[in-house]
Amino acid sequence: MILDVSPSIKTLRLYTRPWGEDDLAGLYRIMSNQSVHTFTGEEPWSEDKARRELQKYHIEPSVPDGQRGYFNCPLILSDGHTLIGRVGLHPYGDNDSTAKIEWVICEDHWHQGYATEIGKAILEYGFQEAGFHSIIGFTCVRNMSARQVMKKIGMEHIGDRELHNRKLSVFQIKREP
Repeated sequence: MILDVSPSIKTLRLYTRPWGEDDLAGLYRIMSNQSVHTFTGEEPWSEDKARRELQKYHIEPSVPDGQRGYFNCPLILSDGHTLIGRVGLHPYGDNDSTAKIEWVICEDHWHQGYATEIGKAILEYGFQEAGFHSIIGFTCVRNMSARQVMKKIGMEHIGDRELHNRKLSVFQIKREP
């Protein structure tokens, strides 16, 4: 997957920026936490996996014409400039007008409204700047917090489906005409 790491999304308390080599410790701290993976079906990351993923983010920084708008960035807390997660918009299926939203936030920063805050900002970027017509989100049906966040940012539950032996809730929002 090729990602555009250029968008700078800012909210009152958060911002995104391109990944840097100094982000390894923060990325590992977040992605090695078992609680972060409660609903992902993924094992906590090793330091080596975090290093490989960070290297991948650096290797694939450019996006060919026609694929602008996708990104994967660290989520930074403005007060203290602390890396607290990762966020992005990713390709979804064969349709260039639809993107998939993602956010992962460090357990220490759950239940503080950060997912809702950055989720709204990502949707705004995805519709206004990137020009997507639709944005999709997935979460485990048991992940009530993520389901609530998607509702708060205006996404509609459009059904559930099986994917990789996991039952997922699918949410969607379409750009207003």
